[in-house]
Amino acid sequence: MTVINPVITTTLAGKASTIASAMMLLFSASTVAAASDDNEQQKIAAGKSIFAQYGIDDDLPKLGVSSLVQGGHLVEHVTRTVTYRDKVHQSTVYLVKNTDRKGNIDLRIKYDENALDEQEDLIEQIENATRTQYRLRHWAQSYDPTSVEAITDANGNVSVSFNYSKYGLPQDIAYFRFLSVKVDIVNGKPQKMVISNRRPFKLDGTNVEQYNQHISFDTLSNGKLIIDEKYIEMTGTKKGKPIKIVETVEPVAFYDDTAEVEIIDHQRLTEVSDPRFREEQVEVNRTFPLLGDMVRQQGIDLPLPFGLSMSYRNQDMSLPTNDFIIGGVRLNDFFDPNDTFADVTAEAMTLRGDINILPFWNMFGYIGKINVDANVDASYTGEAGQIIKDKLNDALPGVGDKFCEGVSVLCNKARLNVPLQLEYDLVGVGTTLSVGYKQFFASVTATYSMTRMEGNTNWGDGLITVQPMLGYQLADYRAQIFVGAEYQGLDNRMQGHVVAGDIEFDYDVGVDLNNWAYLVGFNKQFGKNYNLTVLYNKGETRNAFTLNFGYRF
Repeated sequence: MTVINPVITTTLAGKASTIASAMMLLFSASTVAAASDDNEQQKIAAGKSIFAQYGIDDDLPKLGVSSLVQGGHLVEHVTRTVTYRDKVHQSTVYLVKNTDRKGNIDLRIKYDENALDEQEDLIEQIENATRTQYRLRHWAQSYDPTSVEAITDANGNVSVSFNYSKYGLPQDIAYFRFLSVKVDIVNGKPQKMVISNRRPFKLDGTNVEQYNQHISFDTLSNGKLIIDEKYIEMTGTKKGKPIKIVETVEPVAFYDDTAEVEIIDHQRLTEVSDPRFREEQVEVNRTFPLLGDMVRQQGIDLPLPFGLSMSYRNQDMSLPTNDFIIGGVRLNDFFDPNDTFADVTAEAMTLRGDINILPFWNMFGYIGKINVDANVDASYTGEAGQIIKDKLNDALPGVGDKFCEGVSVLCNKARLNVPLQLEYDLVGVGTTLSVGYKQFFASVTATYSMTRMEGNTNWGDGLITVQPMLGYQLADYRAQIFVGAEYQGLDNRMQGHVVAGDIEFDYDVGVDLNNWAYLVGFNKQFGKNYNLTVLYNKGETRNAFTLNFGYRF
C-alpha cells in the first residue's frame, strides 16, 4: 500500500528556528524599498550621529554583554554570589584570554578549588557564557540606533540612552532586548554605563524581576577605554523561591601584540600565576555551520548547529476511487469506482536528527513508525449476482430468479465496507534552504522517504515531498508564524497484501487525489535549546495536524 506519509511536515519543526534566524545575506535592503524603510534609515543615521558626536564607540554597548570584547589578551577576576533558599553560595575564578593572529581564542578558567562553592557549577556557567561572548566578537548591531537619545544637563554633562537591538541577538542572551542603557559622558568621555530591565524575563531557569548592571570605565596609558568594574545584580524567583545573584568582573591585566603590558592589579596577577591553581579550557570554536562567522558579522543570530526532535502527526484523507483490482482481476463491473471512497487515517511518531551545514542549509534524517487505519466504502453493483442469475436461467429457466430471491444480497446493489489496519516502518532524509530579510523569511524543504510494512523485508517505492514557505518572525517573543504549501508526490494507487484468517489476497485500488495542500504553522523557542512547533495542513483530499518538540545543541 502506498502510505500517505505523515512525517513530511515535521521537517518544518526542527528547522523553524533555522529558517527564521538565518535571515541571510542573499536579500539586500534594496529588495524592500519603501517609505517606511527610508524613515527607519533616517532614525538609524540620527542615532549613530549621536554616538559619533559624543565620542561613543559603536562597540561600547557590547561591553554590557561581554567584557571579553575589550581585548585580545587579558586576565579578569570574576566573583559570583548566589543567595537562594536562605543559603549564600560564593565562588571566585580568573579568566585568561589569548587570541592568535587568525582570531582564534584560547580561553582558560583558572581557580583555587577552595574558592568554588560545591553547590554551584560556576565553571559550566562561565563556559556557556563565554561561548556566547565569543560569538559576539563580530556582533554588527548590538544596539538599536533608532532608540538613541541624548540629554545635556546644566553643567554640560551628557547622558546618552538607548535600547539593545532586538535583531541578531543570540538566543543565549535574547533577554537583552528587554534592557535599557544610559551612558554618562563627562568631559567628552564615557564614565559610567547603567543597564536595567524594562520588563521581567527568564534566564537559565530564573524568573528575573529586577536586573541592574553598573559599569565604570577607566582609560589606559595608551588611551584605550576599559572596564574598571562591572557589577551585575539580579533578583527574582527560581522554582517559586526568592533568589539574588550578584556578579562582579574586574580587570587584572591587559596585553597587546607587542611587548606592552598594562597591569591593573599586581596582587591578583601574582595569585593567578600560582601553579597550584586548577585550569579548565573553554572550547569556543565550532565547526558548524560553515561560514557561520561571516553571517554573525552581519548581526544575524544562528541557532545551535545540531538538533534532535520528536514529532507526532495525524493525517486524514478521503479519496474517491477510479479502479479496482483484487487478486490480479479488475472488478470495475462489480464495484462502481465512481461511487466508492477510501478513507485513510495515518498516525506517525518520528525521531529526527539534523545539522546546519551552512547558515542557510540544513540536512536531516528521520526514522519512525506509522499506523494506518483505512476503510474502503465500496458501491457493489450486483453485477456478479446478475451474471450467475443469467447463467442459471439459460441452463434451466426460472432457477436463476429463485437463486436471486434466496441470495438477494448478491444480486442487488449494496454498499460494502472493507477495513484495513496496517503498520509501517519509516526512514527518510531531507534538506532545507532558506533566505530572509529582517523579520521576513522564505524557505523550501525537500524530503525523500520510504516505508516498509511490518513483517516485510522489502522497502516500498520512495516518496518525494516539497514544502515552499513564507514566514514572519516575532523577534520580541522568539516565535515564528508561517504559511505555505505542501506537495506530496503520492502514487495514485493504493496497493498492498491482506491476510485475514484463511483469506489472503493482493489489492490494487486507483484513487483520485490532489498532491497539494495549504500549510500554516507556529513555532516558539524556549531559551537557546528548546522549541515547540504546531502545524496544520488543509487540502482538497487531506488534512493533517503535527506537533513537534525539538532540542538543539
